[in-house]
Amino acid sequence: MSMETLNKLVARSIIDPGVVQAFTAGRIGDVISELDFSAELCDSLSDIEAESWAEYAVLAYRYVKAAEEREVRIQLPSPLEGLLPDEKRAEDEQAA
Repeated sequence: MSMETLNKLVARSIIDPGVVQAFTAGRIGDVISELDFSAELCDSLSDIEAESWAEYAVLAYRYVKAAEEREVRIQLPSPLEGLLPDEKRAEDEQAA
């Protein structure tokens, strides 16, 4: 989701000169706060220091990519689960 939001920000900067002007004036945090970034990511993106908008976009991409990799991925059970005997479950079944 964050990468899509970053793409929207970069695309918006192409058609809306206000984005680059906010970056140049040091107020990019105002623009970022309007988007769907998490509070932590919003703070990180607001604190990026860059010489140009292009450099900022590259650094922001790295931050967002790193943040997405830290998100918990779906943990699927092992294919062996259920095939090997579970001693506790076996004891419960024999208790009856």
